[in-house]
Amino acid sequence: MMDKTILSIETSANICSVGLFNNNKILSLKEDSNRQHSSLLAVFVDEIFQELNFSINSIDAIALSIGPGSYTGLRIGLSFAKGIAFSINKPIIPIDTIDSLTKDIPDSDYTIAMHAYSDYFFIQQYKNNIRFKSPFFDKIDSVSNQNIYGYGLDNNISFINLVPSAIKIANIAYENYNKYKCDNIKLIKPNYIKPIQFKNKV
Repeated sequence: MMDKTILSIETSANICSVGLFNNNKILSLKEDSNRQHSSLLAVFVDEIFQELNFSINSIDAIALSIGPGSYTGLRIGLSFAKGIAFSINKPIIPIDTIDSLTKDIPDSDYTIAMHAYSDYFFIQQYKNNIRFKSPFFDKIDSVSNQNIYGYGLDNNISFINLVPSAIKIANIAYENYNKYKCDNIKLIKPNYIKPIQFKNKV
């Protein structure tokens, strides 16, 4: 078991999720689903370290959901993580948000869809448990795959709900610690997935 303590942050959707983990075991978890990332993120981190009487300087890395997802949420999460990482000289482990949702999915061919805005989604298809082409930005009815998993999908769509969480981010971070960790945190950028271009109606 990898002896690492990781601060995990998920802000890609309306959920602000922060957790502290040691050897992939949850030490503390704080979550709120009211899209209050800017006001809650620092508070959650402070509460976690105060309650555990644990120094933030003792962590080994910060695992961060890097997108796709909310532009604002991703910017807030990355700016906050970079601020801590710079101040305590620790690496960041950027984790693809969609990849974090795929753990324990029983199907081999399926689609992950995360709500972006209006009726548009960030979509990634998988075949034989491997990414099929690149993620794209579109309406959910563009997907023919019947095995749809996701977050923020309409209730009348047949799908299995997956909730973004610091727990899921930490799981991927521990599995890929040496492969994903980035010491040069200036290079880390959010993965927004460029939206399609809408034409103005004449």
